[in-house]
Amino acid sequence: MKYRTLIHAALLSIYLVCPTMAEDKEKIAMLLDRSPSPANAIGYINVPSLNRLMKDAGFSSQATNTIEEVWFIADMDLAGLRPKWEAGYAVLKQPVDADRLAESLGGYVDTVENQKVVHSPQQTYFVPGTTHPERLGILRPTDRALLAGWLTPTLNIQYSPYLSAQANQPEAYLSFMMTVELKNLISPVPLAKRLEGLKSLQSNRPEAVAKILASIEGISVIVGRQSLQQFIVKFQFSKSPSSLNSIAPDMLAEILEKNGFAAPEVKTWKASTEGNELSLQGPVTQTTLSGLLSIFSLQSQAERVANRPSLADDKEKQIAYQSKHYFDEINSIIEQTRDHQSQTAGAMASWNDKRARQIDELTTLNVDPEMIQYGTNVAELLRGNALSVRQTNIEAGKIKANQGLDNGYYNDGSGYYNFNSSTDYQRVTDAMARGNAYGSYREALNQIDQMTAAVRREMTQKYQMQF
Repeated sequence: MKYRTLIHAALLSIYLVCPTMAEDKEKIAMLLDRSPSPANAIGYINVPSLNRLMKDAGFSSQATNTIEEVWFIADMDLAGLRPKWEAGYAVLKQPVDADRLAESLGGYVDTVENQKVVHSPQQTYFVPGTTHPERLGILRPTDRALLAGWLTPTLNIQYSPYLSAQANQPEAYLSFMMTVELKNLISPVPLAKRLEGLKSLQSNRPEAVAKILASIEGISVIVGRQSLQQFIVKFQFSKSPSSLNSIAPDMLAEILEKNGFAAPEVKTWKASTEGNELSLQGPVTQTTLSGLLSIFSLQSQAERVANRPSLADDKEKQIAYQSKHYFDEINSIIEQTRDHQSQTAGAMASWNDKRARQIDELTTLNVDPEMIQYGTNVAELLRGNALSVRQTNIEAGKIKANQGLDNGYYNDGSGYYNFNSSTDYQRVTDAMARGNAYGSYREALNQIDQMTAAVRREMTQKYQMQF
């Protein structure tokens, strides 16, 4: 036991003293080596490259130009698509000072494992770089023990070959990459039931499809350096997915739609299989890409730090800056909502509800009270629209149930068409429900636009800066 401890200490000292050995690894692989707790998700963003591709694609919004790279690991709650914890680094164009950052954030400087860290009220630890001053370490939430485990390298977490291989992808060819491990997560029995009724299955038996899908080991999303027309999603299975090749795009689009994540462009993607890997490739919309980038928060946290001017001694400027940042974040969410294309009213309700919760979770520290009220009002309108749509669907369901009691009848043994056919009535009921839902949605957006214009004028006048 004594010798094993000495060997471990020697390896650790080599890792710390000889950075050139560590630098041979890709950044994400190094992060996995230092993981404070088992992770199931990894990601990488080359901001200048992704910005160029977004500009070429005509996207209206892009990331800040004050960040070069972001890479991270996380333990993902896959049911809610939210990280339980996330840790990573951002390369900034300008290094940050711990004391000044803490003061401007309204936080404090702590010392963990002999290193200065900034505790932010937004449940985030920031770790300014020492060896690499341009690197900013970020960990969420503010779990001090987790941070200590991250700052002290641990080399004994054994990751699956799948996640390890994904972590070692050459970053020089990537604009964006995200991988989530899914092994042993899904049971084929309940999955088969959930697949029943999917139009995209065509003649495939739900049980057979479920067995393949339940063997999934992970999913990886990749954007290279050439074009957003070459967006790639790869699914790794332990069984051959070749039988899904012809239905994969439609099936993925339908599953996403049913779970409130409409991505209609998926239907245009080309599918291919190689061994146990199924790949889909095609163009990606701004809404879909923005949704993926917003799953993890480290990029937005780094942007807030990189874009923050020195306002520690000017309380009014702090409020002005924070209020504008809050306003910009809400408007980004509004545009995501406006651009979202749901095929069903239920999916639209789910999307709006998620966006309302996203607004609720925005930090309000040092934000003008009137701006906070604006955010609350926008969230309530989106949430109210989601509730209205669900109530409309419930009422439509009751009407359809009553209509279903009239199934027509046969006369003299010959076919007889009932002009009061329940099928026709139910189609009309569905159309009316959709019309009411989208009418309510457009009305909500119209109110939001009016509130946005009013608060923009008021805040611009109040703080003498353009909101």
